[in-house]
Amino acid sequence: MEQLAEAATDGPGKLRRRALIWRANYHPDGGQLFYPLHGERFIIPLALPGDDVTPERFVAFYCDGGKGLYIHPNIWHGAVVPLDTHAEFLDRQGRVHARVSVDFAKEFGCYLAVPLQA
Repeated sequence: MEQLAEAATDGPGKLRRRALIWRANYHPDGGQLFYPLHGERFIIPLALPGDDVTPERFVAFYCDGGKGLYIHPNIWHGAVVPLDTHAEFLDRQGRVHARVSVDFAKEFGCYLAVPLQA
């Protein structure tokens, strides 16, 4: 029987030091746009193209919320990690939603740790 979990809504929200990400992907047929609707700050892990990706190849990029981020085709990206308590993003990608994914836990026995600092 599958166990369900709920995200905690209380706790040390401002004390978060890192986000643990289990999956990343890239889109071979088109890019993807993330745009913060209200100037929310965020961090996103990215890696250069190539099917030999490893967790060590990812670099976390800080975005101050003043602009959106367009990710070109074939660029590996993990989850957008908001730094503000509440965040809304416009998320757009091409008509074809092809995706190549990596599952860090299954393939490398770890999570991708993304620091939550600028």
